[in-house]
Amino acid sequence: MKSSPLVWLLLALVLAAYAVSIFISNTAHTWWSTVSGIIIAAASLVMVWRYSRELKNNRPS
Repeated sequence: MKSSPLVWLLLALVLAAYAVSIFISNTAHTWWSTVSGIIIAAASLVMVWRYSRELKNNRPS
């Protein structure tokens, strides 16, 4: 079953928004919030990579 590339893009946008909200709300500069934000931002980049890969794979030759 093939997934739509837009699913990866939507997930990347949701994760990126969550990471940004963590960084904005981290006024106490706790290390756990910073690490969580970095991990979620990295996951968002992976989802963008998966989105571009799905677009490339779904493109007709």
